[in-house]
Amino acid sequence: MSQVMIIEDESDIAGLLAHCFACEGFQVITAGDGRTGLDLVHLHHPGLVILDLLLPGLSGWEVFRSLKASPRIEKTPVIILSANSDVTDRIKLLEAGVDDYLVKPCSVKEVIARSRAVLRRTGASTAAREGAA
Repeated sequence: MSQVMIIEDESDIAGLLAHCFACEGFQVITAGDGRTGLDLVHLHHPGLVILDLLLPGLSGWEVFRSLKASPRIEKTPVIILSANSDVTDRIKLLEAGVDDYLVKPCSVKEVIARSRAVLRRTGASTAAREGAA
């Protein structure tokens, strides 16, 4: 079972995602701001991070840069889920190493399907299971 960290300041979106991921068998951790989210990623080492860009405290960009700068968690896959639909920003993030980028509003089923695809592609799902054993 993979652990997913959802860093999202809109509590209704975070709650819906957390509920749906849990129903699909994922362990879920949530944070409503960038600093707390980053601290929890360092503490729990989830298999996947779902990250909003517009967060209080540390922005999603800052959280992403911090994740990629940390040797212990730099390979953790990150999916951006943001209302920011600017193509230039999406391209910059994808080129910087984001594993996927979805624009809100979007289907929760699509978020979960893309999450599973990222976990398969990166091998994080297998690594998370082996680390838990």
